[in-house]
Amino acid sequence: MRIKGILSFATLFIVNLTCLLRGQNEPRLELTMKGDSMTFQLKSFDLSESWLLQLSTDGVNWSDLVPLESSQDILGFGIKADRITLGIGNFEKAFFRAKKFSRHEEVKQKYLAALARWNESNYTSYSYLVNSNQGMISYEARYTVTDGEVTEVRTILAWPPFFEPPPSRTIEDWFATVASAIDQNAVVIDIDWNSELGYPESGYIDISKMIADEERGWRISEIIPLE
Repeated sequence: MRIKGILSFATLFIVNLTCLLRGQNEPRLELTMKGDSMTFQLKSFDLSESWLLQLSTDGVNWSDLVPLESSQDILGFGIKADRITLGIGNFEKAFFRAKKFSRHEEVKQKYLAALARWNESNYTSYSYLVNSNQGMISYEARYTVTDGEVTEVRTILAWPPFFEPPPSRTIEDWFATVASAIDQNAVVIDIDWNSELGYPESGYIDISKMIADEERGWRISEIIPLE
């Protein structure tokens, strides 16, 4: 019964028997060994997922090893490392499984708390300054928001010089940027929330290591309520 419970949500390897067991609804975890080199590959192509490689010496007690990452060299998720790096040493028997986990659960909880704090502030008419960078594009602009709608955008600096900042960018839109990154399981989400009003005061997001120049950073300041 214990093994059935394990297999219901994870793929399991017994190294010394070179035997593969898997759950019915889980992606396939494969192990290729060459000397002390071990390559784990999880054939899942849903980038919204996050997976950890776990180790057990008895099939009962499990410890986390490393995240299984997506890369150009591995189909789906995986990792290539030697036995010493993985901390396996000279184990005669080792069990491995891939366990799904939430990469950004803490970020999500902070996001929800910050959004509630912003909504409680009841700021619907205000202006704010933002400095934003994404790839080769950067700008500094002041937005004026009236009754929840952007009514004016004043560009202060922009690169390239002909670039125009997005015409509609409320504080709620910056919250939506963070929410989208959480939903896409971005590899990096680093947000500083304003302690008083809750808005994402500064942030850096990298959706995927495999996509160039999509990293995004920003800093929001000088929020001024309008009467």
